[in-house]
Amino acid sequence: MLHIGRAITLDKNGKFVEGGTKNRYSKKAIKLIPILIQALKSQKKIYDSFKCEYFFCSTNVGRVDPSNSRCRIWNPSLKKPGVELRQMKQTRHCFATNALSCVENPLWIAKIMGHRDTNMIIKVYRKFIENAAGFKDGTNLNAI
Repeated sequence: MLHIGRAITLDKNGKFVEGGTKNRYSKKAIKLIPILIQALKSQKKIYDSFKCEYFFCSTNVGRVDPSNSRCRIWNPSLKKPGVELRQMKQTRHCFATNALSCVENPLWIAKIMGHRDTNMIIKVYRKFIENAAGFKDGTNLNAI
């Protein structure tokens, strides 16, 4: 289980602020799938080797700077194969669409993404839910 109870956000002046989560729905415990557990174990080795204050840290032992990551890693990674530049936060959309296309539970996806319920998932990703199993007409229910 991954427990999330604190966050780093930007204030109205663009300064980083550490504190509680945005709302009570952002404070959560998430049951992780094996691939996510493995990714966190790999990150833990980096964290331990640098003796960082933050779990996701840079080589200077500080927290990861999103601006630096965007300029040095994200943008060049997209430019090299000729992919159109996009914001890093769009990876959330990739996660949601891939999970829904794999017929994952929308409640689990909403929880991972920090949504209070499935309303946003259904509103934004409806077409992926409808087409996930290739049927839109009750065929799966009929098969039971």
